[in-house]
Amino acid sequence: MTVSSSIMMMVMAATAVPVHGQSRAEVDKRYTPAFERCISSGDAAKGVTAGIMDCTGAENMRQDAKLNQTYRAVMGRLNPAQKTALRALQRDWIVQRDAGCRDDSGAEDGGSAAAINYSSCILDQTILRTIWLERYRP
Repeated sequence: MTVSSSIMMMVMAATAVPVHGQSRAEVDKRYTPAFERCISSGDAAKGVTAGIMDCTGAENMRQDAKLNQTYRAVMGRLNPAQKTALRALQRDWIVQRDAGCRDDSGAEDGGSAAAINYSSCILDQTILRTIWLERYRP
């Protein structure tokens, strides 16, 4: 295993999935080619925290955009009461995601591994929520 593939494995293993029935493979295939290139090159491939964080940060932005696009599409097909319910579910999910990732990553203890684990957790949970929204039926 190369250094970059071991870094990729560390990033991918940083969170506990499956959630809501999605498999690890289902989440992994949602990572963009840009993320895979990033994590496999430069400082990230060398295991430098800043490089890994740059890669996961950029991927988090891409995946958050996908989540928001999916959310808007789902909201567009709902009646007002359903929109209110989904909006509340989404707000609760954000709070739970952030708290869960903070707890699971050891973010309270600090350190570079905690930062990587937290960012990776947010990334995976965002992908999982996108999948959940794609399947959402009120």
